[in-house]
Amino acid sequence: MSSSFVVLSEVPIAPADAMRALEYLGLGPGSEPAVDAPAPGDVGTPGALRVNVVIPARLTRPMMVEVIDRLGLLDLQGAWDAVAERVHPETSQRPTAEEVLASVSKAFTAAGCAVEGRTAAEAPLEVVSAHLAEGCETQTVVVFSDPQLLEETFAQDWAHRLEDHLSATVLHLYPGSPQIGTS
Repeated sequence: MSSSFVVLSEVPIAPADAMRALEYLGLGPGSEPAVDAPAPGDVGTPGALRVNVVIPARLTRPMMVEVIDRLGLLDLQGAWDAVAERVHPETSQRPTAEEVLASVSKAFTAAGCAVEGRTAAEAPLEVVSAHLAEGCETQTVVVFSDPQLLEETFAQDWAHRLEDHLSATVLHLYPGSPQIGTS
């Protein structure tokens, strides 16, 4: 088997977020592992817990969608920042796909996983599907994103799209929050 699960992320994460994902999947240090499941930290051993990370190359969202999301979440500063970022893109604080990939890879490596990652320029759904077809043990995809009120309401976020198009379990998490997203 080439991997244990797949991660698709739009946002940087911390090692605590990676550990939380492992715990929700029953692969964390405090959980009872399945009989043949590798434990985190066994990176160098055959059958180590492996994670395939996929980052969409295009991380920006349409400005109006982002403004509506921020207003719906009562984040007035975030709505203002979304507009200001489009007016002055050179001042953007938004991470690039490569920065998100580095963050997610570092977080899961710190959690004791063997990580392979890439950005998907054209079709992230197809890349995730290919990883699952290659023999992903759990047929599970973990999606990390910020709350997206509009996309989640109309089932257009990555978690919903993956769940609709693949025969896989989708775990939708928000970095820095114990809340599980809808899908």
